[in-house]
Amino acid sequence: MTRNFLVFIFGLFLLLIFSFAFCYVSIYSEILIAGIFALVGFVAALVISIIIGLASREEGGSLYIWFFAISIVTAIILVWYLSRAGTLLKIW
Repeated sequence: MTRNFLVFIFGLFLLLIFSFAFCYVSIYSEILIAGIFALVGFVAALVISIIIGLASREEGGSLYIWFFAISIVTAIILVWYLSRAGTLLKIW
């Protein structure tokens, strides 16, 4: 099952990269649809990495640490993005 988990890690990393690219475009070019794509990508990456990390830990694999690391990085970027977008939209 380790090989499948490596594919998931690679896929989550790509999802995080594309979400960050959409985040960057939405903040600096103020394109709303890119912001929605970024938000959906960040939330999906966060939920998927937590669920697969828990499944990997249940199976006794050692890759669960990487999934939890991806979820922590995603959560930090998501909080930064939400605060930055909220400031630009004058929500707070």
